[in-house]
Amino acid sequence: MPLKSLLRNTVAVSAQFLGQLGTRERRQRGALTVLCYHRVLPKSRRQQYFDRQLVVTPEMFDLHCHVLAKRFEVVPLHTALANWQQGSTSGKPLAAITFDDGYRDNETYAAPILRRYGLKATFYVVAGLVGTNEQPWYDRAGQALMYSGKDAPVEINKAKDMSPSERHTWLRALEAEVPSKQLHDDDLIMDEGALRRLVAAGHEIGSHTVTHPLLDQLDVTRLEDEVQRSKAMLEAASGSKLSGFCYPNGNMTTAVKAAVAKAGYVYAVSANPGINRRGNVDRLAVKRWFISQDRLLTPWGTPSSALFRAEVTGLAQQVFRRGGTS
Repeated sequence: MPLKSLLRNTVAVSAQFLGQLGTRERRQRGALTVLCYHRVLPKSRRQQYFDRQLVVTPEMFDLHCHVLAKRFEVVPLHTALANWQQGSTSGKPLAAITFDDGYRDNETYAAPILRRYGLKATFYVVAGLVGTNEQPWYDRAGQALMYSGKDAPVEINKAKDMSPSERHTWLRALEAEVPSKQLHDDDLIMDEGALRRLVAAGHEIGSHTVTHPLLDQLDVTRLEDEVQRSKAMLEAASGSKLSGFCYPNGNMTTAVKAAVAKAGYVYAVSANPGINRRGNVDRLAVKRWFISQDRLLTPWGTPSSALFRAEVTGLAQQVFRRGGTS
């Protein structure tokens, strides 16, 4: 039994038993907690994905939604920010569930669970891949690296330090070495019909750029194109007006934030961990908790409500002095 997992579980269960988690949740009234998910897949499919840190199982997500429905007021992020600004409150802490990239598994597995608990979420979509048979560059690289027996997450993180042209050349060479693979439908980005169904169900669609580049590596012309054109494309595809933006990989600079504001977005989400509190929130860098399944499992491999509550109240970050990624 891993010692770290046992320690995390002991801290969370003890805090829950002593009422500390409930106290921390009550202190979050007036604040805004935002959760960051990517994919929801069955356990067998999760094991096959190149970066399991980006995937939670339906069972894990169901538990999270159960906890959130009971203890938080959960609404799409643009609604949460508007309510927050107006000072309206239900008496519960305010929370928003967000998904990055816009994979089809979001509609297949996550949406029915959200519906079961009456929760609405926000989906940030890679606009240029809507309704196509193409995958984001990191998925293509991940599949090729796994076939080659390399540590895909490590190699992809190294590739993020390359220039866009170097990364493109690297990816082409990598893919040339491996056979083509049959894709699962859920490995692709949602199509227009899926986006419109989510909007009709009360969910929010936001932008995650056109091609998912690292925005701080782009010149001004391409930067503005990525943030502006994705907004127009997704508004047309979803039939809804977009107010939210999500920085790919969390990469943002003053220039990137300025381009997002210029494009007409009301807010943008970051990869910075933490709880958003009145008076010090940056609407172009809203903090989020990155949700990782592995650290929210008990030492016996089962989803834990105590571990999840410790995560979203910030207790886990405080005790273990760690941050988050996206």
